[in-house]
Parts: sequence; C-alpha cells; structure tokens
Amino acid sequence: MKHFTQTDQAILEHIIKARRDVRGHHFTQERVSNKELERILDAGHHAPSVGYSQPWKFVVVQDKSVQDAVYENFKQSFKKSKKRFKHRASYASLKLEALKETSLHIAVFYHHQGGSILGQTSQADTGRYSVAAAIQNMWLMARAMNIGIGWVSILKPKRVRKLLGLGEAYELVGYLCVGKVKTFLDEPELKTKGWQKQKSRSQTVSFLNGTPKGSTKHIKTIVGSKAFLKPLVGKKATFMVALSHTQTANIEGITQAGLKGLMHLTPTLDAELLTLGKLKTLKKLPKTAKGIPTPALISRAVHLLSPYGRIESLDLGLLKAPKLKTKQLHSFNIAPSGRIDKGANINALEVFEKGVAFGRSYECRDDYLILAESVPSGTTTATATALALGYDAKKLFSSSFKEVPNSLRQRTIANALKRVEGKSDLFEILGEVSDNMLIFNAGFILGVEGRFPLVLAGGTQMACVLLVANSLARYMGAEVKSNNLALCTTKWVALDPHSDIKALLSMLDFPMNAYYTNFHFGSCFKPALKRYDKGEAKEGVGAGGALMYGYLNGLSTQEMARQVEGFLG
Repeated sequence: MKHFTQTDQAILEHIIKARRDVRGHHFTQERVSNKELERILDAGHHAPSVGYSQPWKFVVVQDKSVQDAVYENFKQSFKKSKKRFKHRASYASLKLEALKETSLHIAVFYHHQGGSILGQTSQADTGRYSVAAAIQNMWLMARAMNIGIGWVSILKPKRVRKLLGLGEAYELVGYLCVGKVKTFLDEPELKTKGWQKQKSRSQTVSFLNGTPKGSTKHIKTIVGSKAFLKPLVGKKATFMVALSHTQTANIEGITQAGLKGLMHLTPTLDAELLTLGKLKTLKKLPKTAKGIPTPALISRAVHLLSPYGRIESLDLGLLKAPKLKTKQLHSFNIAPSGRIDKGANINALEVFEKGVAFGRSYECRDDYLILAESVPSGTTTATATALALGYDAKKLFSSSFKEVPNSLRQRTIANALKRVEGKSDLFEILGEVSDNMLIFNAGFILGVEGRFPLVLAGGTQMACVLLVANSLARYMGAEVKSNNLALCTTKWVALDPHSDIKALLSMLDFPMNAYYTNFHFGSCFKPALKRYDKGEAKEGVGAGGALMYGYLNGLSTQEMARQVEGFLG
C-alpha cells in the first residue's frame, strides 16, 4: 500500500475544502461521460461500511420522464417546506436543486438486508452512515474531476423509491444531481447569503482531558462575587422545579404565563416538558397570547446539550399533577392557594414547616442543587407578599409582560393588603397574600442550612423567597446561612427597566451572591424567541439557572439558542 506524501495530503485537503453543494444555476449543458460516471461510482463503492455490509444501492437516473416526476415531487415538497420557513424571507428565492439543469441523476439507497450485521447490533443507523460515507466519497471524487454534485433532500423518499421501482427493503438516503460546472464558488452559497453563520471550532470540538471546559465569562454579577461559582465549573447539578397554582392567575389579564383559560395547567405542562421532553396532560405547548413559548424550553434545551444529574419536581398545590414517575415528583399534600384579593387561604405555618422538614431531610445526590419555579401570576403574589412583610418593594417586581399591567396588578395587590391591615403574625399575613411556592421554598432554604450549594433559579419571585426567609428567620430568631446560597436569573430580568432585583436583594439582612446570564436569541430567526430579547416573558422554570449551568459546562450562547429554536420547528 502506498505511503502518501505531504503533497498528496495537501491536494486532498484542498479537494475537501473546495467541495461544494452545487445548485442549478452553476451547471453547464456539457454531459458527464460514462467513464467519468464509472469513476465517481467506483469511489462510492470504496467507502467504509459497517461489518463490510456494503449496504448501498446506486440507481443512475437518465430517463427524462422519471427525472420530470422527481422534479414534480420536489415542487410539491418545496411548497410545503416554505410554510416552515415563513419567518425567513429569503427562503423562497433560494435555488435548492438542479433537477432540470442536469441530465444525470444518481439516487443512493440504503439496503435493509435484515439479520445480524457485525457492528450494527447496538447502533442500527450505522448502515445509513455507511451510505452517507459513500456519497461523500463520490462527492470528493467528482470535485477532483471538476464535476459538480448537488444533493436534493426536499423530496418525499417513499415516492422516489416507488418511481424508481424499488421495494421496501430500500430507503432513499441521497438524490444527487451530477454535471459539469461553470465555476465552483469560493465559499458555501448558504454561508455567503447569510442563511447560517459558520460555527467556530470551539462550538464543534471539545476535549476530555480532565480540565473543566466551562467558565463564568458569560455570567454577570448582580451582587456578591463569582467566588461562589468557580467551584461549580464543570460540575453536575440536580434541577428541581417547584410547581404551584394560585387562583390569582385566574384574574383576566393579570398574567400571560400560559394558555388562556388553562393557566392552572402551566406548571403541570412545564414539568412534563422539562422532564420528559414531551407533553402528556395536554398536547399543546404553553405559550402566551402573543405566541411566546414557555421558558421551560430553555431549561430543557440545556439538559439535552449538557444533562443535569437528575430532574425533580415539587407539587406544592396543583389542580392536576404532572404525569411523571414517582421518583421524579415529590408531593406534600398541599392544596392550591386562593386569589390574594379574596384571601389566599393558605395554612402558611404548615406549608413552611413542610418546607423546613424537606430541606432537612433532602440529600443532594449531585454537586449542587438548582431550584426553579413555575407559578403563573407569581410576581403579583410576590409583590403583595413583600409589601405585606413591610418591604418597600412596590415598583421592584417584574412581570411576564414587557410592561407590567399596573392598574390591574395594583388593584389586586391593594385589595390583598387590605386583608392584612393591623395583623402582626407573619404566618397569618402570608396565609392571606402569598403563594405556596414562596412559603415552602423559604422553609426549604432554612431547612437545608447550607449543607450543599443551592442556586435559586429565577428572578424577582426567587428574590421574594429570600425576603420571606429573611422575615421568618428574623421573626423566629433563626439565621439564614447564605454562604452556600446564590440566585441566578436571566439578563431580561436583571436589566428590566420596570423592575429592580438588585434593590430587592439589598433589603436582606444576610449577604447574597446573585448573578444573571448574558444570554440572548440574537442568532435565532423565530419571531417568538426575538420577543424574549425585547422584554417579554423574561424568566421562568429556572431559565436563568439553566443557562448558568450551560455556561459552567462549556456550552455557548449560539448552541443553546439554536437548541431552543429547534423545538419550534
């Protein structure tokens, strides 16, 4: 076997980098000879294949009537695909095939041979990968011969198979348009047209060499220092989400955190989506009236890229529990709370004590715990809670809306505060104007007593959890051990001009570390995600803490954003 020289290596490298997916407007009318065709096919036959199974079938399509039928297949498929890219104005103008401009087509199929194939018993798709390797061989040989190939993928594979007279044992992998070319572009066409940016090497290559790959670069400090974060770089976290329903969410127009008329299902659906990646209770994604999807997609996307050690949910008063395994869901026999303007009707002492007990008994099986929440209208109950506890926090809380619906919210809060006028018992006050999540999590923090690092993943609602813990600790003569406690939210909350999380945290009697993630959807194209960057939705289901976890484990803004966008089709 020949040993290749550096000159040979340089030529191969040049061919690889010069390969292009050629579109119709770059082909000429000059035909590919039979000898050239044979050389391209021979390259395909020399591809690696799992178990030396050679599972490829090459069909050379030169019949004009068949080619025309394939083109009709493409036109129908392209028409449907335009709906998927309606947010990309340039899509309709892209030339994505060369079916009419080339007289030589090659359909490449994977042959399902059945039986046991060496190397394919654990990874069934390795046969398809072998066929893809054959196509790459053909593509590179063609480029070395200055012949162009365009891969047409916007087709209905089964229709193509039937058109070519093949049975169900064959599966279309690639349909190739082959021909002589006027010129090869210096750069991929979709790159020059701005369809996608080229990924950096750091986005596509990682090294497992014992050195943590994450950093705190994209995590900004609100208060405290980054010293808390540095030991968490590259570490695993348990992701826990506290779920609760307050009838305050039923007040028309007070929240947009979910489906109209079904706000009580938002926490349930968030938990299913986060944990399972699919919805079981209702086959409809929680989103606002403006089409902004639940931030649970952010927390789920991070998990798909760099998985949490485990995901757990707390049922702190739901009308319908999520359909999760028993070990994924902690239940505490807590009833949903009422409307705060008519009395939340919470046994606050009991809920608090359950939180404390759970905190004392809970064993974190990962390096640290991220505690999130899903409570529609929770910023309204949080505002009322903070004010009722005596904090000067009237204009400091955020909202799922870009601009807080102040008149409705103020009226609701004012009516709630009237119910606690003259009262001094903190548990009685919380029972009237708060929600279960705030009270339980305050107890949980006190119960944990700093035994493991705990990150509150959320914005002003989680800041209110700290205010409740602060007040109750002061009330009972206890201490909040904050050396192992932090809060992390999104940039959309931290820089929100209509709220001030830093001011809320400054009211605490104990020192805190708090951060926000410098994440954005600038690289995305879906309008619904762009609304996050414009101040809609902002936070929820631990989005800020999830993004923090992603950055600490080496994920980039672009790959997390792209993973979220992928959920939207």
